[in-house]
Amino acid sequence: MTLEMSLEWISQPDAGERLYEELYAGAGQPLPSLDDDENRPRTIGNVAARCEGTLLGWAWLYEDPDGEHAARVQALYVPREAHRLETGHYSPLPPPAEECEMVTGLYRRAAREARAASYRTLRWSGPDTGPDGQAATALNAYGHGEYARTWSTNPATWQPPVGLSDAPARRLPEPDLTLATADAEISAAIEGHIAHLNAGEAIRYQRTEPRTLAPLIAQLVAHLRHGHPTVTELNIWEFDDTVRQALSLAGLSITERHMAYELPLTPS
Repeated sequence: MTLEMSLEWISQPDAGERLYEELYAGAGQPLPSLDDDENRPRTIGNVAARCEGTLLGWAWLYEDPDGEHAARVQALYVPREAHRLETGHYSPLPPPAEECEMVTGLYRRAAREARAASYRTLRWSGPDTGPDGQAATALNAYGHGEYARTWSTNPATWQPPVGLSDAPARRLPEPDLTLATADAEISAAIEGHIAHLNAGEAIRYQRTEPRTLAPLIAQLVAHLRHGHPTVTELNIWEFDDTVRQALSLAGLSITERHMAYELPLTPS
């Protein structure tokens, strides 16, 4: 590793709680209740990453309830989670090299521990261009299912597709940029030069077809171009067929595919 990073395998049952306590203390935030969830999968252990003693992140390794002899791993990068605690949303900025290297290291160690515990497969999920996808490439895991996508455009250079109908929208008095028609509503948060939204939360519609939702998305891009000229990137995360088709009709392009990954654990 190029980072001066140490990895620690922690098998104690309360390891997750102690790591969260350290995260919240470092972020200066009150610790919420961490009551046990009876439906929570069985924890195998945690791998913690530290840089010069400071907690950088960790990976939760747990038994996959949907697969025999399979384990799952999920990483948390402390600076990204601290940003969410302070602002209420995740940073839209691309992951730094430090996060990508950390996740690969955590998953490599998690695979070793899962193999030692006689699990045959290690699974995780995430965007193909992000830390999870880079870890899959580094560890020779394979993607076996696309469950969501990120669509993007630069409002300054975007052009409305030919034939796209005009559907004037009204702006609502919301903290975020929110536009609405009679049948749908869309909201985008703006942070620096990036506007972003989770379609599952920020695009609301009823009995709307893709061809009638697409003009509202186009209106959002146009509002960003004229009202927020410093925004150079709009990112929309979606997992919905209607929204997916509407985004394509509105002239946006897929920039990330969110994948499920599997790593076979051959005996050492």
